[in-house]
Amino acid sequence: MASGEELRTGLVAHLRRAGHVRSEPVAAAFGAVPRELFLADHAERYGLAAVYEDEAVVTRRAADGTPESSSSQPGIMAEMLEMLALRPGARVLEVGAGTGYNAALLARLVGEGGAVTSVELDADLAAGARAALRAAGSPAQVVVGDGHDGWPAAAPVDAVVVTASTDAVPRAWHDQLAPGGVLVLPLQLAAGALVLQAVVAVRKVRQGFDPVAATAGRFMPLRGGEPGRGRVAEVAAFEEAGDDTVPQVRLTGPALAGLDGPARRRLLMTALGFAREEVLPVRWPAAWSLLAYAALALPEERLLEVTRPVRDGPDRTALRSALGVVDASDGSLALLGVAATGLRLESFGGTGAENALRSAAERWHLAGRPGLADARITIRYGPGRPHAWRAVRRGDQWLALDWAT
Repeated sequence: MASGEELRTGLVAHLRRAGHVRSEPVAAAFGAVPRELFLADHAERYGLAAVYEDEAVVTRRAADGTPESSSSQPGIMAEMLEMLALRPGARVLEVGAGTGYNAALLARLVGEGGAVTSVELDADLAAGARAALRAAGSPAQVVVGDGHDGWPAAAPVDAVVVTASTDAVPRAWHDQLAPGGVLVLPLQLAAGALVLQAVVAVRKVRQGFDPVAATAGRFMPLRGGEPGRGRVAEVAAFEEAGDDTVPQVRLTGPALAGLDGPARRRLLMTALGFAREEVLPVRWPAAWSLLAYAALALPEERLLEVTRPVRDGPDRTALRSALGVVDASDGSLALLGVAATGLRLESFGGTGAENALRSAAERWHLAGRPGLADARITIRYGPGRPHAWRAVRRGDQWLALDWAT
């Protein structure tokens, strides 16, 4: 059986080959911090080797089974650490401690002269992270608070890293960063629709943040903040099967906000009807880029996330989501979702929604097939709308997206 040290060496080699680790300090951090100390239950249940797979590990679920906390996939953690480009002696604020593993990696990067403060909403999770950090001999500090507020006592910091997704950047994070400091976070680029997250790095300027880098990534939503924050409309259909209630389809997202009750029910019935299907000739990973581009190119108020059960083995089904587009003029619905060879286009009712998705795909080809790594995200506080390929108002700020050329 391989030792923890051998498994860490193997993980670093894998992360290098995949291109996630590109610098010696990040490689050294992953090679030095024992992940099993932060995932002791997972190691006990599945074995030490399972801890060092390049996969996210859910560590806490809500009563309904929804994941509430996890240890992120090492690959995306490495990408975020590379984006931060931390120097020895840096002061770092982390929003979302989770298990404490990422805080330990951060502390390793900034060294004895630096400081890492991690804010965790859940007191029990914070206590577990502190215990794991002590066991690892890490000096990172974990405090209990709402991450939306940052941690003023730690300010000013050279970097802020956020380990849960959000649709806007709280002013507190901007205020607590030193001038020129870097913020790395999973950003919801269009609320309530599928695959609209990107992990972005932005640099503080007086009026907001300027772009640094972006990559694909998907994280659970950041908890806390104002009551009702992030809620979206939803409508669903279920089937009674004996003593069980089986979901048939669930629609959620901003497109529902513009529909009254009868219109929502008609859309739900449309989604349960016959679909015209076509597999688009775009293979992975380019298919992911098209999916993201389509979701960004279309007006947010037309978008949905559509979740349905699909066969996942001879005796098992799993819920799968697709990007949905609504055309209010003809009541049509079109879906763009995962297929074995790329993307499947499904069209229900008229052709309005289908044509909108086809048009977005054509524009993506003409634009040079950009992916999320080509996205340039600018954040500006205040009322003035920035000039950009796409600009979305989020409370007191604008998110502006352009494609690198």
